[in-house]
Amino acid sequence: MIKDHQFLFSKEFLPATVTINGNTFNDINVRYDIYTDELITPISNVTVLRLNKEMIDSFTLNFQNKAYKFINITNDSLKGLKGFVNVLIAGKTSLYVKYRKEIAVLAVENKYDLFYPVQKLYFMKDGVLNLISGKREFLSLLDEYKVQIRSYIKKNRLRISKNDPESFIPVVQFYNSLR
Repeated sequence: MIKDHQFLFSKEFLPATVTINGNTFNDINVRYDIYTDELITPISNVTVLRLNKEMIDSFTLNFQNKAYKFINITNDSLKGLKGFVNVLIAGKTSLYVKYRKEIAVLAVENKYDLFYPVQKLYFMKDGVLNLISGKREFLSLLDEYKVQIRSYIKKNRLRISKNDPESFIPVVQFYNSLR
C-alpha cells in the first residue's frame, strides 16, 4: 500500500556494469533499490535476484544516455557513510551523493504511504568526510582559496544547489586544480 517505487531513476531494469569481488560483468540489467540499498537483476521473465551487496565493489548504471558510477563504502571505510554512493568526482578531493528513499506514512489522501527521495551530498577533503547541507557550508570547507573560488563562481555564473549535486562539480574541479 505504498505509492510510487523504491528504485533510483526508474522501476524498469536499466543497463549496467557490475564489479563483484574484482570480476566485472558487462551489459547486465539491474534496478537499484535505494530503500534497501540493493541491486536487483532479472534471471528469467518472472524471477529476480537480489545481488549480495557485501560482494559488490562497484557498478555503473546507465540512464538517459548518462553513466552513474557507484562504489560500495563498507562499514569501517568512512565514518557515517556506508553502502552505495554515486561518485560525482574523485581526485585530490572527492564528491559523493548518497541516494535513499524513505516512506511518508499516510501521505496520499490520508490512506496510502508514499516513497519520497532523499539525497545527501558528501565532500571528502584531506581524508575527512563532510556532509554538505548547503552552498555556504561547502564554501567554508574551501576557505583557503575563498577569493579565487568566489571569483570563479561569479565569473562563470555558476548556481550551486544541494538539490542539484552535479552543480558542485565545476567548483570541486577548479578547487582541485588550485591544490
